Amino acid sequence: MKPLTFITGNAGKAEQLGRYLSFSIDHAKLDIEEIQSLDLEEVATEKARAAYAILGTPVLVEDTALRFEALGRLPGTLVKWFFEEIGNEGIAKLLTGYKNRNAVAETCFALCDKNGIHLFKGSRKGTVSPSPRGSNGFGWNAVFIPEGESLTWAEMDNEQQSKTSMRRLAIEKLQVYLEANYK
Repeated sequence: MKPLTFITGNAGKAEQLGRYLSFSIDHAKLDIEEIQSLDLEEVATEKARAAYAILGTPVLVEDTALRFEALGRLPGTLVKWFFEEIGNEGIAKLLTGYKNRNAVAETCFALCDKNGIHLFKGSRKGTVSPSPRGSNGFGWNAVFIPEGESLTWAEMDNEQQSKTSMRRLAIEKLQVYLEANYK
């Protein structure tokens, strides 16, 4: 297989990618300046371009968003910063006073190589729990309840998470691309 490096500082994301993907991909942490935009594809594309410019070899990056219907596109791609500043407790409280706790969890993988940028997206509808629950997973998993479920991702085991994962949906699309272009 052609070399491909997954750029992430999040060990949980790297572990999930390895669990869902049938290809072995190295991962590395790079300090990349991340643009601030509510457009998930734009953020992932720019991160991939920046990583490719640094390494000069094919790279894969991921960005995620969590959009609350009651708040428009927020927190969106900024959810990482919301999580770092106010944690899951604060994220859950953002919807206090709103009847609508519906949310959409999205992910976008951007692969950059000599042929340009290739995007692979997945999304899941769900709701935001009134308070954090569970300890499995990472980031805001403790506040997102996938549609049709009663547990947050952090309350689910790996198999249950996989069945409802927006990341798995995106990785399935990535898998097809890699099988056709990276063997």
